[in-house]
Amino acid sequence: MGKAYNKAILIVDAHTHRYPEEVRKDPHAFAARQKETHWLELVKPTGKRSLQGWVNGKRMISDMEAANVSQAVLQGWYWENPASCILQNDWHAQWILNDPEKFIGFASIHPDLGQPLDELKKRHDQGFQGIGECHPWVQGSSPRNQKWISCMKFACERGWPVTFHVTEPVGHEYPGKVPTPFRDFLWLAQELPDLKIILAHAGGLFPFYELNPKIRPLLKNFYYDLSACPLLYEHSLYRKLVDVVGVSKILWATDYPLRIFPVNQKDPDFLTFKNVIKQEAILSDTEESAIFGQNLLSLLPC
Repeated sequence: MGKAYNKAILIVDAHTHRYPEEVRKDPHAFAARQKETHWLELVKPTGKRSLQGWVNGKRMISDMEAANVSQAVLQGWYWENPASCILQNDWHAQWILNDPEKFIGFASIHPDLGQPLDELKKRHDQGFQGIGECHPWVQGSSPRNQKWISCMKFACERGWPVTFHVTEPVGHEYPGKVPTPFRDFLWLAQELPDLKIILAHAGGLFPFYELNPKIRPLLKNFYYDLSACPLLYEHSLYRKLVDVVGVSKILWATDYPLRIFPVNQKDPDFLTFKNVIKQEAILSDTEESAIFGQNLLSLLPC
């Protein structure tokens, strides 16, 4: 299946999520049926207001167009139940079929899927172009699991990037926070040096390890998306990332429909974060083109 975009002009959000009406209408019922307690604690935290926004596909496309966002990567979730991964992949398959010019599908996986490679082959044939959002530790595993490695080898063979959820090792606590050890990412990079690894949420500030000359060579195929960063870090982060790792490694991403500006954002949108990056990072035209789309598109299979 060929790509439905022109790399020269597109703005692409590298990290979004989308749910069908049955999930939006009653997250508790969905979580109970699928046994997804961790996901529920994140989207409906106990004792505090949720940052999760709930929008349908029509509203998502409208918000994209309002911000001149041409395409968005639909990231999967790191479900606890393997069956939920297949269910979400089915959702994504339908949505990218309905709107191939708007959405790029990434596949959800679980090490306990009966035949994970068969699932990935199926999604490849349906036009998916990556794996993610991954968090093997929530799934009771790690990147060193042999089934997981087989999926990562599949990604290498197909030229697929893989997006990992990353939590900072220090900082504020929040419901559902589970460590993502940097040593495991380094191990994975050593095992599969051609794997294109995207670390979400500015990589939990791991990109600053690229200042270590002994580690930097291992991180040549690491990339960092900016999803949810306004919830985590000061806006000065964006320019610093460009200066430390280079503009080619940074991917603009929102984590839509998360409300990443909760103080003044009633509903999720793409435009607010897009404007913040432009204002705060002081990007050249070349840097802006790279961060807002070219870098992500260059990682997708040819």
